[in-house]
Amino acid sequence: MADMPHDILHSIWHVDKGILYTLKTMIVRPGATIRAYLAGKRVDHFRPLSLLFMITGFYALLSALLHIDLMGARDPSVPEAVWQMQVKSTTFFAKYMSWCYVAMVPVWALFARLFLKKGGYNYAECLIIAAFITAISNFFAIFLLPILYYYNGTPQIKTVTFIYAGFTFAYVSWAYSTLLKHTAIKLPGRLWRGFMTFFLGYLTCVLVITLTTYALNWSMFKASMKAQMEQQAQAAKAAKAAKPM
Repeated sequence: MADMPHDILHSIWHVDKGILYTLKTMIVRPGATIRAYLAGKRVDHFRPLSLLFMITGFYALLSALLHIDLMGARDPSVPEAVWQMQVKSTTFFAKYMSWCYVAMVPVWALFARLFLKKGGYNYAECLIIAAFITAISNFFAIFLLPILYYYNGTPQIKTVTFIYAGFTFAYVSWAYSTLLKHTAIKLPGRLWRGFMTFFLGYLTCVLVITLTTYALNWSMFKASMKAQMEQQAQAAKAAKAAKPM
């Protein structure tokens, strides 16, 4: 962290090293880039944690300025209480998605240690792997923000988010899989291991956010559900009373 200002001042505009070079090589050949970094060839590359925090901070700033609504209009079939919980969890995840990913780097490193073990990586190396790949994932998310802003509050925003999620899963799964390219594992097996590394970490992140949201708002959720059930019971009773004998 102490080297971050130096990295920013001296490396940001170098196309043959530094941020731009690291971004380019991580997008085109992530496995080779990370393996070279782990092998000690680091002079041309931006440090993974500095890259991760810099990109994530920029994404968080843009996201806070744009105020993007990912939910759109409420589906009438969804109970109001459930809808409010969905809004809270989705809003939190959208606002702090990049920082949630940063917090999940140690978890992704654990899954990388599990699924990429045939690559010979220890946990410390898996932390570097996860930091690099998460930084690029957040970098792609920066370009998503203007598109989401264009569709802000519309039903189409969910389609855009779904397409982006598919792209993210494809890239990240492939990126993790390239770290096994030097092994005897065939491409389908490498892609499967890369997918599971990212998917299980992502699932953990979503579950933690969802459960935390419900736990912090459980009393409100119960009260809203109770009020809604009473309204439905009253509506049914009124409809029955109005029905001709």
